[in-house]
Amino acid sequence: MTKQPGREGPLGDLARYSGLGLQFGATVVVFTFLGYWADERLGSSPGCLLAGVALGFGLGLYSMTKKLPRTSRSESSRAKDRPPPPA
Repeated sequence: MTKQPGREGPLGDLARYSGLGLQFGATVVVFTFLGYWADERLGSSPGCLLAGVALGFGLGLYSMTKKLPRTSRSESSRAKDRPPPPA
């Protein structure tokens, strides 16, 4: 993976992880509103709303788990590139 300028250190980690949280939250909110809209159209309250919440939560978690291992792998490879501490 190529290094992006301005993505090193604690601020880069903060941006990366807060972005994951925002994406998770947005996914849940969007699917909740889609479920609410479907309930209004079909008159099936609260079935579609609950399905939308569950689907948004599941897809948000799936997206986070797909992106987190990639982050931890790049951090562990950076740790391997560092010289050992002096004895």
